[in-house]
Amino acid sequence: MRESWRNRVIGILLFVFASGLVISSQRDQGIARDEIVYMNYGTRYADWWIDLATGKSGTTHKDTITKHFGGKRPTDGNREHPPLMKTLFGLSERLLHDELGWTSQTTGYRVPTALVNGLLVCLVFFFVLGIWGRTAAISSALLVLFLPRAFFHAGLASFDAPVVTFWFASLFAYYRALRTRWGFLWLGLCCGLTLATKHNAIMLPAVFLPHYAYFVWRKQSSEGPRWRRLWDGLAQSRPQVLLGLFAVAPLVLIAIWPWLWFDTITHLRDWIGFHLGHVHYNFEYLGTNWNAPPFPWHVALVTTLFTVPLATLVAALTGFVMIVVRFRRGERADGDGCPALLLFLSAGVAMGPFLLRTTPIFGAEKHWAPAIPSLCIFAGLGLVWMANQARDSLIVAWPKWHRGVLRYGPIALLLTTTIGAAWSETLHAHPYSLTHYNALAGGAPGGASLGMNRQFWGYSARGVLPFINKFRRSDVSVPVYTHDASPAWGHYKAEGLLGDGLPDAGHEKAGIRKSKIAIVVHEKHFARHDILVWEAYKKVQPSFVLQFDGVPIVSVYVRDELLDK
Repeated sequence: MRESWRNRVIGILLFVFASGLVISSQRDQGIARDEIVYMNYGTRYADWWIDLATGKSGTTHKDTITKHFGGKRPTDGNREHPPLMKTLFGLSERLLHDELGWTSQTTGYRVPTALVNGLLVCLVFFFVLGIWGRTAAISSALLVLFLPRAFFHAGLASFDAPVVTFWFASLFAYYRALRTRWGFLWLGLCCGLTLATKHNAIMLPAVFLPHYAYFVWRKQSSEGPRWRRLWDGLAQSRPQVLLGLFAVAPLVLIAIWPWLWFDTITHLRDWIGFHLGHVHYNFEYLGTNWNAPPFPWHVALVTTLFTVPLATLVAALTGFVMIVVRFRRGERADGDGCPALLLFLSAGVAMGPFLLRTTPIFGAEKHWAPAIPSLCIFAGLGLVWMANQARDSLIVAWPKWHRGVLRYGPIALLLTTTIGAAWSETLHAHPYSLTHYNALAGGAPGGASLGMNRQFWGYSARGVLPFINKFRRSDVSVPVYTHDASPAWGHYKAEGLLGDGLPDAGHEKAGIRKSKIAIVVHEKHFARHDILVWEAYKKVQPSFVLQFDGVPIVSVYVRDELLDK
């Protein structure tokens, strides 16, 4: 009982620490372009649910639901994305900013993502705890938190961090459903929440069905005809898990998404069809700007190798090899639920579509983010294995040495080394984590030299706001060509980060001609914007360049007439 309470306290502390760290850190993080869309529609969705809760007449009418959640065009009402997180964004902002005044507006929208990410850290801890022990559980949980790119997404009002949480919650629920009679209901709930978060949840059956088939095969009896043995295996394998996956989960999705309450089949087809034919945006990879397939098959693998801390990668490889060796020896230390296979399938399915060369790659690691927990759990297992090997070697070499040092010293050293490396990289990369690359790539300069994408979504423009504010005039307007930060410009002003008299000048050539200040966010396909500014401003030298580890990420051009004043 004491151990049970101790583990619960550790889980709660991990949740509080992870959530609090992200909430605190995101205050320095610029607003990503897509966040603006999700914030605006989150407010609209929250209004509808509040109207429903307060009994407002006509709330469930088809026209009212369509006004809030849908429309005729593919992107009307942002119906191309499920509503769960957007609704939470809106409700959170209404409570924390509008009603209580505890946070800024942007933070109010972002808090749900941070809390859900804290839940992921907690879930990883409890999943690993029940199979491989406390040391591996704590290691895995902290490694999940201290990934630079994952930490970045955990601080945004977006879906990429939340879908990792609900995806992993579905794995956890499925693993438990194999052992409990009513576990399939939790599985259906978790899968439904994943579907209501982001469309890549439709790939979850590709994780569960192969694992379930293997689980049934393992459970089959050793005597009788083959069909009888397989039937016995199925009967002992909680077949109701399939009911949770294919019946309960869709019902949860429909319940959460009012847009599916009518014309359900048509709206589901439109939703999935939008993503099957998704537009291909520009993205730099190994020196080439890609905006149409066929893409290199190795994008997901190489990007992961270059963005995950090297210490975590080494530990993950060690843990994976250790699991494979144990399996080949016939060791079943992790029970008959085959959790390592489940984790491997999860990572493989999350990354698999990007090996096909036709799947859009413009968001890099955020697209295959559900692979993160598997990677970090294998890393946690690798840490424990290396610590145990070091301990055994020390015992042989110095059998009379202090027992506590021999038992806990190697574990403490390895945890400090690996988690410390991940922690330091995460802190160093913030708030420009998308520009950060690991030691294998040569850091941020190495990533830039290799031609890897430096950023996306225009979020880094926040870093140049203090410089731009210096040119604010009380008596005259100073238009700014805001480039990829244009959607967030009004939010920066509302947050007090941008002074009055610095309006958005407009788009493309007309905006540049009108502007007195111009910013250019550095991505390969944006190079023409530098040229347009050079032509309009009659100069090629920027007045300020925002850099991360010496890598330019945003340039600011100021007209000479403004500099002379």
